[in-house]
Amino acid sequence: MGTAEGPARSRERVRYIDGMSAASSRAIALALTANLGIALSKVAVFLVTRSSSLLTEAIHSFADCANQLLLFLGMHQGRKAGDARHPLGKGQAAFVASFLVALLLFSVGGIYSVAEGLAKIRHPEHPHHLGWAVGLLVFASGLEGWSLAGALKAAKGERGRRSLLRFLRQSSSTELVVVLAEDIAALAGLLLALAAVLLVMVTGNPVWDGVGSVAIGLVLIGVALFVGVEVTSLLMNEAPPLAVRAALRAAVDEDPQVDRVLHLIAVIVGPEQLMVSLKVRFREQSSGHALVEAINTLERRLRERFPRIRHLFVEPDEQ
Repeated sequence: MGTAEGPARSRERVRYIDGMSAASSRAIALALTANLGIALSKVAVFLVTRSSSLLTEAIHSFADCANQLLLFLGMHQGRKAGDARHPLGKGQAAFVASFLVALLLFSVGGIYSVAEGLAKIRHPEHPHHLGWAVGLLVFASGLEGWSLAGALKAAKGERGRRSLLRFLRQSSSTELVVVLAEDIAALAGLLLALAAVLLVMVTGNPVWDGVGSVAIGLVLIGVALFVGVEVTSLLMNEAPPLAVRAALRAAVDEDPQVDRVLHLIAVIVGPEQLMVSLKVRFREQSSGHALVEAINTLERRLRERFPRIRHLFVEPDEQ
């Protein structure tokens, strides 16, 4: 049993979701701007130096640009209201987009980088004008660091005091998780490419260029697998963290008309969006109308306290 969400509560929830979406949008826009500039710079310098590490880094940056466009599309779809075909809305569209990003990062970025690097190790070619490559990699690292700082700032409100790894594993804002993971992987890749180019300059051995490409590919594959596993769990109706479920149960128990919480199910249905189903034993009510009013009051209190709730179902029972 449930009631329609009141206009005021609906506006409050929309403001909450809009605030999270705005932070995610800013992070994605920063990442897209940085990656496009970096990709174009890498292509230009690769044509001069013929460095394998730079080529794989350029492809990675272009793949990142496509990834950010996918994330924008997923966020847009995820905010659409429910309809007859999708009664719970399309919040999981953001999860689907993030999963596709992980696949692209794994295939286009990771596997290609490893394959290109192995080819260069077997048939090394000495790159030229490596001073240009060093300058570009330092410049790109600065841009990537700027993008990462913006993503960390966008995630600060939701992250709270949690460690970065814990936030990445627990957050349902997959667009932020993907941007952060991509930025970290990209910065690591740039540092590996810089190390490879410097080793070629110092040793004169072009094999290091291929080794750098393989190392970059392995980093991308590792990050892609991490993101893929986390997003897959969300697509399989993952529950919110135990602390959130405990807080929900405590809030229901505090209601003066509730005798006992018989059953509680909470599922993540979109970025910062929950579906909550409750089976509750209410205290004895004077009439059916009084019972309905008790349910309505409980729902209003829960929506006020937990703006992440998008769908709420309360069933009275006597068990």
